[in-house]
Amino acid sequence: MLYTALLKEGVPVQLEIIKGAGHGGPEFTSPEIIGKVAAFFGKYLEEEVPAGEKGDRQGKEKNPEGGLLYFATYKERDLLPAVSNPYVKGALFSIYWSQVEQTENIYDWKHIENLMEPWIRSGKKIALRIMWSSDAEWPDPAAKNPTPQWLIEKGAVVVVSPKSKSIVPLMWDPISKKHAERFISKLAEKFDGHPDILFIDITPGAETNPYRYRINSTEPVFKDVFKNTPASNGIKYSDNLWISTMKEYIEAGAASFKKTRLLVTLNRGSLDGPPSFMEIGSYCVEKGFMVGQNGIRGTSYLTDTLWKKAFIEWSGKTPLYFEMGASTLSEKTGSLMEVMKAAERVRCTYLGVYATDVLKGTKGYYSYSSDYEEALKYGAAVLSR
Repeated sequence: MLYTALLKEGVPVQLEIIKGAGHGGPEFTSPEIIGKVAAFFGKYLEEEVPAGEKGDRQGKEKNPEGGLLYFATYKERDLLPAVSNPYVKGALFSIYWSQVEQTENIYDWKHIENLMEPWIRSGKKIALRIMWSSDAEWPDPAAKNPTPQWLIEKGAVVVVSPKSKSIVPLMWDPISKKHAERFISKLAEKFDGHPDILFIDITPGAETNPYRYRINSTEPVFKDVFKNTPASNGIKYSDNLWISTMKEYIEAGAASFKKTRLLVTLNRGSLDGPPSFMEIGSYCVEKGFMVGQNGIRGTSYLTDTLWKKAFIEWSGKTPLYFEMGASTLSEKTGSLMEVMKAAERVRCTYLGVYATDVLKGTKGYYSYSSDYEEALKYGAAVLSR
């Protein structure tokens, strides 16, 4: 038996018998079993600290501001080896409104709590993100429609992309906005002040864009369809309307959350007009929000662009969150060390690292690489200063 053989060789091993389970199934991913796996990894794969350094490390603050987060992509969000990585502060998980409130005014948080549990049990932190608008071509089935079906049946207007069938909400629609603000308040009732949550991303739309512009590349007609679709009150999209809508969602977040930090990730923030990046970014910082941007790569922020200067200025007032736009499997991303140095250049506080890249830097994982571990070590050090 494998268990006995490992014991004879002196290899750390723990046998758990799951009664009533077969060779696989949901019993193997219950919170109890996931917690035991995470605890095992945490015990035997934790960073080795030289004896002379233990006293110094114990005297430091346990959770200084800043660090690396495991960006829990759909296919990798249940892979637990990353929990044991000593250079990762925690994980970021996405929340789809349609998953939590499948029936009006009935909220089921079990899915997200199950994802959070092994990380919290291992002493790590959590960040959450509300996905208001997504893309049906993403692997997560919930990405097809983040808007609850009951809300659509109430008359909230959505636009369906012809090819991918992505269901995109008009966030200024009064029916949608009313219930979205209630959802934000319920999210606050559940998680505001949670000791293990670093921040919650409530960005309106898709990184302040009215929808994910990736849809335009495969379905160029969608932009005009979106612009010309009236909400339930007859009002169609305009850039000024979108800016005011974003501010209303930001206000709703500020009114509901009193303890836990909120984040808005910035992008162009308009469809046809000039970017609203500076206006919305400054508005968020004034409200005490974190700000940041998705899509960082090794070549980002090499020159003193308007965006870089703004982020550096804002870094003196609020923590910044940046996120890799793709894993290092993409040539455009660059090496993981280059990404870490780009984050350092823009004074990033928290960096979302693609799951596959964290796993490559985790000892004991099949794709482990010392170069990736070294990059994570460097990033953890510079971001938590």
